[in-house]
Amino acid sequence: MNMDPTQKSQPLVAQASDSTAESAAELNHYQHGPKLTQVQYTPLAELTLQAVDANYPKLLLIISITIAVIIMLTLGIVSQIALNIPINVTLSILTAYALLALIIIKLIHLKAKRISYGVFEHELVLREGLFWVSTTALPYTRLQHVNVSQGPLERKYHLVTLKCFSAGSGVAEIDLPGLNADLAEHLRQHLLVKAATSHMPQKSAAMPDSQAQQNNNSEHVDEVRPHHE
Repeated sequence: MNMDPTQKSQPLVAQASDSTAESAAELNHYQHGPKLTQVQYTPLAELTLQAVDANYPKLLLIISITIAVIIMLTLGIVSQIALNIPINVTLSILTAYALLALIIIKLIHLKAKRISYGVFEHELVLREGLFWVSTTALPYTRLQHVNVSQGPLERKYHLVTLKCFSAGSGVAEIDLPGLNADLAEHLRQHLLVKAATSHMPQKSAAMPDSQAQQNNNSEHVDEVRPHHE
């Protein structure tokens, strides 16, 4: 008696559809657990941050005023000699520029004073910004490289900029300016030690399975090896 091939495939199709339905049912019945309220969240930790060196806002203030004065003198000379603009128009332009420059200089000074950072047990935190405040936390497990740089003006005030790079990133995730040079070097060494310590458990856990099996086999041989008197 010959059986129709379609009749043989029908049980297989039915079995496949049943397994698909069971998988969908398992997904629909996934248990997310009880819903948490805000009271049950991990307690919010208050960040106690410290400001950068007091000489950093002063340095930016001096640089900003110097640049503003140079631009104002350049505008006055160009408007009078090259463009031959009337004196009253030139004074109006310089007055408007001076007011705008004062506002920008004040904002730069305030922004520099708002920079703060914190060195914690598991991460380094940087907070900056005047109107749009940004808080960046870099765990030591991701820290790969720490760089300290110092420009000529920073050298005069004994200041440096500390930059922290994470694994696989070509741009510094934390760019912390205005640190005292001695403090920055101490902090750099501390961060490198914390990064190396945080990476050690991962290295030990990444031991090849063959080596672990070899160690287990050697222990087992020591246990079953007969003792000859």
